[in-house]
Amino acid sequence: MEKKPNFAEESAKTRKARLKLQKQLEEADKKITPQALKQQSIEIHRWIARHAGNRVVLRSKSISLFDENENAAELSQRIAKIAEQINSGK
Repeated sequence: MEKKPNFAEESAKTRKARLKLQKQLEEADKKITPQALKQQSIEIHRWIARHAGNRVVLRSKSISLFDENENAAELSQRIAKIAEQINSGK
């Protein structure tokens, strides 16, 4: 015999909110059809084509996620102030 955990009974407000969300998710799932996915794919391709002139060619550029602090960000005013306080011995 498996013992089920005892949870507090769901309040009316929580039940109403859960059912509302469940209904919204079911309605959203109904909108996801092969035709809708195909239409969205077409729209994405059109957007890419429309903005093709704004694209930057990256073959000639080097991209890395971490540049070993070659291009470190400037210190914020707050951090600069804290560093100044530390250096002045306060």
